Amino acid sequence: MVHVALALLVAVAGEGNKPLDYEDAFAKAQKEKKPLLVLVGARWCASCQIMKRETIEPMKESGELKNVVLTVVDKDARPELAEQLMKGETLPQVVVFSRRAGGWKRFSLTGMQSRGRMAELLGRAVGVRARTRR
Repeated sequence: MVHVALALLVAVAGEGNKPLDYEDAFAKAQKEKKPLLVLVGARWCASCQIMKRETIEPMKESGELKNVVLTVVDKDARPELAEQLMKGETLPQVVVFSRRAGGWKRFSLTGMQSRGRMAELLGRAVGVRARTRR
């Protein structure tokens, strides 16, 4: 069961079997003009693992994440990057960067999030993007 869960987590973090690292995901978001969705977590964080499994995976499977580029940043593996992305120390943290005139706008949620709260966050980020295209 653990192997199946780990395989699913890897698939959720990027395309195919290899997850996109932050830099590749950022470049893809720029190229495709999509918001960048970053989940900052850690392997030891139970809430992070539950959120991946019960929020991110179902959203990806249903197509709710098709308009964003998703990446996962492990706080322990990339502490400097995690520090730049996070506000405070609470895990997990969800950060969405949406391109707009003059740069990127940051949206974030702290702690484990439901599918509804994630959809709301993404709606705000995509809404900013849609308004800047006019």
